Amino acid sequence: MATPTSVRGRLVPPDLDDRQWTDLVAEARALIPTYAPQWTDHNPSDVGMTLVELFAWLVEGMIYRLNRVPEKNYVAFLNLLGITRDPATPAHAFLTFTANPAGGAVTVAKGRQAQTQEREGEQPFVFETDTDVVVLPANLKGALLVTKVGGALKYSNVTSTLISPPALGQIITIPAGQSVTLCLGFDQLPAQDVRLLADLVRPVRLVPGGTPEALVDWHFSSGVIQPSAWSLVPIVTDDTDGLQHAGSIVLTPPAGWTSQNPTLAWPLVTPNSPADTLNATYWWLGVRIANLTAAPIDVGLRYLLFNAVSSFNALTAAAETATGTGKPNQIVALAHQPIFKRLGTDTPYDHLVVRVGGVPWTQVDDLPAGPSTSYILDPVAGEVRFGDYSTTNTTGHGAIPAAGAVIDTPGYRYVAAGAAGNVGAGTVTAMRTPVAGIIGVTNVFSAFGGSDEEPIEDTKRRAPQLLRTRDRAVTAEDYEYLAREATTDVAIVRCLEPRLQETDNPGHWLKGDPWTFGALDRRPGNVHVIVVPDYGTAEARPQPSPDLVQEVLRYLDKRRVLTSRLHVTGPRYLPVIATCALGVWQRAIDGGLTTLAGARLALEARIRAFLHPVHGGLDRLGWQVGQHVFMADLYKAVMPADDIGFISSLALAADIPLYHFPPLGPGGAWSSSERPFVLALAATAVRVADYELVCDTPGAHVITATAIT
Repeated sequence: MATPTSVRGRLVPPDLDDRQWTDLVAEARALIPTYAPQWTDHNPSDVGMTLVELFAWLVEGMIYRLNRVPEKNYVAFLNLLGITRDPATPAHAFLTFTANPAGGAVTVAKGRQAQTQEREGEQPFVFETDTDVVVLPANLKGALLVTKVGGALKYSNVTSTLISPPALGQIITIPAGQSVTLCLGFDQLPAQDVRLLADLVRPVRLVPGGTPEALVDWHFSSGVIQPSAWSLVPIVTDDTDGLQHAGSIVLTPPAGWTSQNPTLAWPLVTPNSPADTLNATYWWLGVRIANLTAAPIDVGLRYLLFNAVSSFNALTAAAETATGTGKPNQIVALAHQPIFKRLGTDTPYDHLVVRVGGVPWTQVDDLPAGPSTSYILDPVAGEVRFGDYSTTNTTGHGAIPAAGAVIDTPGYRYVAAGAAGNVGAGTVTAMRTPVAGIIGVTNVFSAFGGSDEEPIEDTKRRAPQLLRTRDRAVTAEDYEYLAREATTDVAIVRCLEPRLQETDNPGHWLKGDPWTFGALDRRPGNVHVIVVPDYGTAEARPQPSPDLVQEVLRYLDKRRVLTSRLHVTGPRYLPVIATCALGVWQRAIDGGLTTLAGARLALEARIRAFLHPVHGGLDRLGWQVGQHVFMADLYKAVMPADDIGFISSLALAADIPLYHFPPLGPGGAWSSSERPFVLALAATAVRVADYELVCDTPGAHVITATAIT
């Protein structure tokens, strides 16, 4: 362990006044006509200008020093209080392993590492597994979605979008009163329980009354019959509760499980197109989703993984040692920083064990009075601080390691990289720590969640809020601030205070009843915190993972008012549809600058970018929950270049919200009182409820392009 010299996370005073010598000379020259109009020679050769330049040089130094004093004092004050920059967070990836088909099951232990391929001049990105995983000598090779098209059963090959890199996820639409089956094909018969990891971007929802909108069950290929007649498979555990949230599904291989070739064994199920044809023999599992409602529903799978485990770009350090000095407030600097903050636990840094003389000491937030064997960890700077209690200082807090005592850490995890670790799908392909029986590894979809250290300016901006809240959530602003403090994975946050109806609506509510729009109970005492993660522009409607929700919930639960009931949820999305008429200059078409189809596609892309929840808006900084959409802002954001054309008409309208449960009442009224506003026709703005977040409606925008001479 090195001498504590870390400045990681500390605030460095910036320049407040960036005026230079040339700026001061220019300002003085501009004032000459006002104060000395008879002075007309402003050339450098003039003696007066020489004096101006001399004094500008002196003033530049004075301004530099004077203007830095208040800022320096402010930064020093924040450092004194221990307010540091939020550390970098590691990227998160799910690794899928391939076992030798000629061998048996292989256990990949926790802490094994896989990496991207090494390139000249570049270090690979390394990911370390979080838990043990049993890898079976079978692979998930195919995925077919069986639906009814025009009365006939058809299958679409969704292997490339769901289980093979780069998996972008699959939205499954189930018509009212019908069912679809997602068939998963394995290249060998699994000899042990099959464990699947599932994450959902659009989970199965609960309709009013608390029942699921869809029934989900699992089947297996038995005999030579088609998927609609397969037998039920025993489920050991289903953490997803029927695809209502992310989790794992464990299934027991049933007796009578047989392999089937869809081309030969499914005579009544045909490919949706020639490109969808799958002529291979697999052992099939089918997840059947039956729509129980009177309107179509969507179920969106982000991924469905087999032989997979969670990993982070956070590595385990080698053992380190230091020696006790016998002096109070000793600080020991760890070799690596920042320290990895584990998700989903109240003790996120318990992977760091500090021993003094071979005896583990306890990690605490504040050193207690007396000779306790405890220490404080600064995870940002990677420093361990001990106490100052001794026989001559009986009012001290925490024991002092004895002089010459060995202070050691057997190992801990640290963040290897920040945002750079968000590598693409299929790039983690090499085992850094080989495992016997494992012949391959990959990440089916891109790594996510990595972020760099917080910018200094952001730290200074949030410091007053931190000092005001004092780590307690009382107001809505407190909850929003602390939700961002809980994790850097939160991109958008909104706290909804209790709210009551202000007028009577016979048949629905009375004045003074709590708001229940969006299935949110806003009665007094209830606090709803809406969090939205950033999964990049490719994810049009990001939803927080259960880990993220629980992390924010645990952090806020310790700091909330005792009488409040806290709920942390994802956003209620309100899709927006744009209707636009585009005029394209004929000379632009003739000159090869664009085409009508190209101009129309480019305009649609700009509209979709504008409506992205996290990266959209006029300034591309994203939308806030409850923020209205105005046509004037959209017009500025999507206007084509002057040499391409112009927008002749533009209108906006709200689509049916994603949280809606049918049916709509007459004229678009919300008979179940789900939303405070009716769905208006195309207009100059879209009114958004205080709990809604706007999003795009892919394929629903009405865009016309006309050549203009």
